Amino acid sequence: MMNWKWMLAMGIVLAIGGVAALLFPFVASLAATGFAAAAFFVAGVLQLWLAFTAGDGSRGGRLVAGLLGLLMVVFAVSLFAQPLSGMVSLTILAGAMFLTLGVVRIVMAWRMRHRPRWGWLVASGALAVLLGLMILLALPVSALTVLGILLGVDLLTSGIAAIAIALQARNA
Repeated sequence: MMNWKWMLAMGIVLAIGGVAALLFPFVASLAATGFAAAAFFVAGVLQLWLAFTAGDGSRGGRLVAGLLGLLMVVFAVSLFAQPLSGMVSLTILAGAMFLTLGVVRIVMAWRMRHRPRWGWLVASGALAVLLGLMILLALPVSALTVLGILLGVDLLTSGIAAIAIALQARNA
């Protein structure tokens, strides 16, 4: 079992990082873009390596895997080379994700309308659609801060959760 003090320290660091990201959302958006670029680069290189070294797949499957890996590496390089354009691309993806999740939740809720409290799922879906529209309709300005705000909220809530778990573990 993890020592509660280490969990508390991690929570504090995450919460401070979240507050910093919320105070400086542009810098946090640039950092998120850099992190995404690094993740795409590593994933693309691994995908390429698997495409060339895996002997159990068909030639067509390996070709598709190689092309996907190459696409991820090219996307990563473009994010590194043009971080502001990358922030716009990632913000468009985030807005599209919120829209898609919102529509899916509303459709799911409609199918579950015979169950009690299905309206909560509709409300959640409607909020996600609203967030997606707000992000997309405010482009390109929203690209300067949205990723940083999302990162800040995630870090802050993760930090608070880790602090709560650590304090519960200490008291147990």
